[in-house]
Amino acid sequence: MSLIINWMGGWPKEGLVSSSDWEERVEEAATIVATQQLGGVESKTDPFGSEKLRDQLANGLLKGKTGGNPNRIMVTRGADGALAWILERKLVPGDTILTERLTSRSALQAFRKAGLKVEAVDGDRRGMDPEALTTALFRYRPKMVYVSPSCTDPEGGCWSADNRTAVQIRCKEAGVLLVMDDRQEMLLYEPTGYPSSKRLEPGVLSIGQLPPGLVAGSRIGWIAGTSEQLSSIRNGYESRNEKLANPVEQKALSRLIDEQPLEPLFEMLRIQCGERMRVMTELLARKEIEGLSWVEPKGGLHLWVVLPSGLDGEALLRGAWLKGLIFQPGSPYFVKDARINTLRMTHAFADERQMRQGIARLAESIEEFTGRWSRS
Repeated sequence: MSLIINWMGGWPKEGLVSSSDWEERVEEAATIVATQQLGGVESKTDPFGSEKLRDQLANGLLKGKTGGNPNRIMVTRGADGALAWILERKLVPGDTILTERLTSRSALQAFRKAGLKVEAVDGDRRGMDPEALTTALFRYRPKMVYVSPSCTDPEGGCWSADNRTAVQIRCKEAGVLLVMDDRQEMLLYEPTGYPSSKRLEPGVLSIGQLPPGLVAGSRIGWIAGTSEQLSSIRNGYESRNEKLANPVEQKALSRLIDEQPLEPLFEMLRIQCGERMRVMTELLARKEIEGLSWVEPKGGLHLWVVLPSGLDGEALLRGAWLKGLIFQPGSPYFVKDARINTLRMTHAFADERQMRQGIARLAESIEEFTGRWSRS
């Protein structure tokens, strides 16, 4: 079999900060921590995370959300760890969550693993429909609303400012916690596309993380909100909770930020993702596959593809795997009424040569099912 081209997502082996560089930094941080402990320096583990790192994030990447207040941040093991932490402390099995009909696969898995009921709220490319949300809030009496207004997964869309504001107002009026998954927020391709940054209001939590491809091997994420909200989810803290970021990695990241601010790295990654999205869509367009379309993302790591009618993404994956290409079938991203003729391809970590090979393998796989694609 040819070398597998992996467009399923996940974490790449390398990043703008290389794996070797990051490993050295983690080792140095571990040595510093061990030396301090041997010297009798008491090391206290704070469930909010390293005070210095929180201060750096609060006055850097997350200043718009926190107003520079480090007490409005809690450091976690990635955005998935942040979401799991919230679910454990704010909900119980049987509670209901409202979300968009098409949403994060990993979030849906977390909801179902926690024994929660998930209901979809209608919307469009502008975001969740506020009127549909009002109806759903009354009908289902949810404990939480989960959305990704800044950069959706899998489509890479960005909500309108009106819909974003309206959803926050409806949740506040209903007294329902609003959790915004902002893990791709800083990867919008056009700078003008960034949502206006303002401090998070009571009743709203934002989760995020250092994106894959930035710092190789890092799994650091966060929850941002008011100090009171974070204190409320701190209860029940366990020192070895797997959802918390490793203290040594936090120190390593803090030392990295001292030497090299993260903002320029985000800018480089944003440009890289946008360029690779452009190349991938151009290659797809040249194949002129009848019935194939895709959503032009405004940001993020992925491309959402709609296959010719009647084609099943799961079946196509099995055929493509034999040719050396894997991707995410689209069905698991739907809360209900899944469209089986969809898939998600993660383009952000592929070079042009790999993209040419991958698109050729995808086209060949589709031809085996349909015989309708045109060679070009």
